[in-house]
Amino acid sequence: MPDVYTMEWYEAVQEAINAAVAKLADVPSDAFTIAVEIEGDGASPYVAGGAVRRFLIRLEGGQCVWYREVEADDPSVRLDYRFTGPASTFDGIAAGLVDPIDAALTGTIRVRGDMRFLMRQAEMVQVLLEAYAKGVETTWPQGRPPYSNGSS
Repeated sequence: MPDVYTMEWYEAVQEAINAAVAKLADVPSDAFTIAVEIEGDGASPYVAGGAVRRFLIRLEGGQCVWYREVEADDPSVRLDYRFTGPASTFDGIAAGLVDPIDAALTGTIRVRGDMRFLMRQAEMVQVLLEAYAKGVETTWPQGRPPYSNGSS
């Protein structure tokens, strides 16, 4: 079991995404890049308060071709979607405790990009979210959510 937010964990999430998407009958042939920005909120021990961890995910024809952490925005990478929210929420999603759809619908996680495309690809989006939330048995070396201050 990989530790959360390590290279091994990213690779395991990528494998979980690809295994799940392979079972779908209809996946978009499009290619798109997603940025995930996890903002330190003082609750998560994995992102310092005020800091931001950034990840880029590239999907081509439904397959995740890479999933990696980056230091800052790379202006040479054209983003199609950006998901931004508090670290304790993303940790809760990765632990299977927080519903990512609810987090987006309530604005806890902010989503920028073509929402019409996401709506048309609801089945694939659900598979991607399930892979992140439940596809990898994750270890939490600094503590597993929910955290003692009640955040999740």
